[in-house]
Amino acid sequence: MKIFSKLKWTLTLSLIMVLSITSCKKEATFQGYTISGTVKGLDQATVRLSEFDYTDRGAKPKVIDSTEMTNGTFNFKGIVEHPDRISIQIGNKFNSEFFLENSDITLEFDTAESDRGRLKAKVAGSVLQQIYELQQAKIDSVINQEKFAPLQTIRSKMEVAYKSKDEAKIEAFQEWRGQFRDLESQQQKERRSFQVQYVKDHPESIVAPWILGFQFSEGRMSKDEMKAIYPIFKGDAKHTAMFKYYEKTYDDIFNSLGEGSIAPDFKLNDVNGNEVKLSEVKAKYKLVDFWASWCVPCRASFPHLKELYKKYAKNGFEVVGIGTADEEEKWRKAIEEDQTPWMHLNDTGANHQWGVVARQYGVPFLPTTFLMDENEKIILRNPTKEDLDNKLTELFNY
Repeated sequence: MKIFSKLKWTLTLSLIMVLSITSCKKEATFQGYTISGTVKGLDQATVRLSEFDYTDRGAKPKVIDSTEMTNGTFNFKGIVEHPDRISIQIGNKFNSEFFLENSDITLEFDTAESDRGRLKAKVAGSVLQQIYELQQAKIDSVINQEKFAPLQTIRSKMEVAYKSKDEAKIEAFQEWRGQFRDLESQQQKERRSFQVQYVKDHPESIVAPWILGFQFSEGRMSKDEMKAIYPIFKGDAKHTAMFKYYEKTYDDIFNSLGEGSIAPDFKLNDVNGNEVKLSEVKAKYKLVDFWASWCVPCRASFPHLKELYKKYAKNGFEVVGIGTADEEEKWRKAIEEDQTPWMHLNDTGANHQWGVVARQYGVPFLPTTFLMDENEKIILRNPTKEDLDNKLTELFNY
């Protein structure tokens, strides 16, 4: 009888433990993210979540997850190791961005508010998104100060001028715009000052690199500024896609493709279809110039470059023009129109994106130029007009 009672008590304890464990499992909360989305104006589409990759201008976005939207709604569930800003593609026409973190997130879109396929996401449940939007609002308040009001008309006038394809109208616009150069510079300086200060105040924030954005580039910052800002980022901020872009940019400028390093060799076809290898270009000094027919600053630099070519070509100076992110027909037409006498190589990429060589050189913008010696050692990277003039005078002794 005692044995039976003991056995009964043991079974009862076991049952209590099983029920307790089961109860605990039911109460355990999901540690990842859930996304509930709605799209007004669209019933069905494939929805994809993708990671940004700014380290390679020609790379396709890396898809994290995808699902089918029905009746204008979609859902995702998963776990993200490092929260970050990501891209969302809705079908083949619409896209947007938001911060993905391990929380319950709701997204709302309205196709009627599309700006050439870009949708503004109404996001709830993401603390990072709230922080980002708050700081963006502050940036807007900086650039929209009353003193900068005259700049608001520039974009619309520029579009009208360039769409006209009338050289006289374009020149007139450029002359008119000249009066606002100092005001534009002041606006950009105040904006960048706010962004840099945010990074200094929040060095570990996931949002910080996205607030600074592409201000971290040699076209918008001096090298000294970049050297000062780069080591500020710490912790989670360094796991973001934007900081990965900073890493590559920093390495390109100061290490692998910086002054003193050896430029990578390449082969491309010239205007006649002949293959040209950079290392086989016979010249004491070579200026590798990445450009495109649509790039106004690129073509605006050609008249002065013609003067330099005329002055130094006979002594061993060569310009290697590399057309990229362009249409071949427009590239050829621009060469004829501008009557540029140096060699031109075609680096046209798929869908008018950066070509293979432009990607190999980490070209950040157009024009991008590298002055190198006969052994492809980089002497100057993206020199100013004055820097290039002074260096050539020094190299050729006149």
